[in-house]
Amino acid sequence: MVILSLLSMFGCRSPWKGFENDTITSFSLSEGGGMDRFSGFGYSVKETKDGKVHFLFDEGLPGEKEFTIDDHSVFDSLQQLVVKHKLYNYRDFYRPPFDITDGKSWHLSVDYASGKSISSGGYMHGPNNYREAFHEIIQCLDHWKAMPVATNEVVSFLYEYGKERYTIERKDDHAVLTHDNEETGEHQEIEREPQMLEDLRVIFNVDRLKMNGQRGNLDGDYTPWMYDITYSNGDHYRYESYDRDFKCGYTHILQGFIANWMEDKEERTPFYYY
Repeated sequence: MVILSLLSMFGCRSPWKGFENDTITSFSLSEGGGMDRFSGFGYSVKETKDGKVHFLFDEGLPGEKEFTIDDHSVFDSLQQLVVKHKLYNYRDFYRPPFDITDGKSWHLSVDYASGKSISSGGYMHGPNNYREAFHEIIQCLDHWKAMPVATNEVVSFLYEYGKERYTIERKDDHAVLTHDNEETGEHQEIEREPQMLEDLRVIFNVDRLKMNGQRGNLDGDYTPWMYDITYSNGDHYRYESYDRDFKCGYTHILQGFIANWMEDKEERTPFYYY
């Protein structure tokens, strides 16, 4: 009775009281891990700075789908599921009572206009009926995932590795690959099928190459490299680094991509399955 009186006196109440009338501004659900690189998924919906709704359906495959629309109704549908399954009661993290190796983990994140948020995750474990909740969330988002949208195509690409420079540009019904070697003075211009740009879009999605930034050269013996890529919707990414940094595998992927198209191989190296 004393505790109840004190709570009443100081106006303390559950932080979720009345949140049903709040508005979701960002929602994401992801799952991944295990031995299979493409076994997971990541779905996210968020309100952009200009008041639109951005969707990203990332399933670790070349078919990643990303688009922006004006319709905000998805947030109402997701809020109904938050309330139905009481996602706001989820703990920060769930772990099984015994050790599991090579298992899968999941993460849920919800942000509201009022500043409230939900953040929860787990490793091979979760609250009661969480799989049922996630199934309904995915079913809900599948409605928007099925929407026909234009692909965000690559318009231009620049890649430098040491003394070599490669540029790719879309020209009407084909792509032009230009290769310059500063050391030898070699210059090549090669026409290729527009599929070249589609392959490039795929590897930037699958291999998580879309990023901006710069890393300083720690040692002059390392080879500097960079890329600069622009998409049809205006997205632009530029990254500069050096060989043997923690992202050195990215240069291997890009070198393989360039080699395939320079040689115009009939059978492409399945670079996005390395």
